Amino acid sequence: MLRLYYQAFSKLIKVDRLTMTPHQYWIAAGKGMERPYTGEYWFNQEVGTYHCKHCDNQLFSFDTKYKSTTGYAQFWNHIPNSVKLEESNVKEVRDLCCAGCDSFVGKVSFDGPPPTFIKYSINSAALNFKLKPFQEDPYFRKIARKEKQAQRSKKVEHNYLESNKNL
Repeated sequence: MLRLYYQAFSKLIKVDRLTMTPHQYWIAAGKGMERPYTGEYWFNQEVGTYHCKHCDNQLFSFDTKYKSTTGYAQFWNHIPNSVKLEESNVKEVRDLCCAGCDSFVGKVSFDGPPPTFIKYSINSAALNFKLKPFQEDPYFRKIARKEKQAQRSKKVEHNYLESNKNL
């Protein structure tokens, strides 16, 4: 009897239960899904990356997030070698776990948007969001580049006017 109990729980996730709320532990260990539209990141539109709450493994990028009507954070692709799929009770849906700590992150179905046609429905309680630094954001880099070019052209114009004053 004790051996069967041990075999049933031999695949333990590598997370510390004392550092989590009961809701986070229910999602990580019990493979639970939070209620739709209640998560913190289901409508997040900031620029950054989504990490595993337990082992800080990078899972998803803001580039692959899309707006969805399901109430979960939805992605169409993950960062390579960051997650793994496991079998589920439902035929068309699979469980998604973090590759670093084996904690449950969300569900995967194969009816998503192009180009991958895969839909990752992720629990916000299993994620941490880290903002992308200002310098690394391509949009802000483009603006900064334009500002530097404008400053250079002003300097060149100023130097040209200064040099022609003496003539």
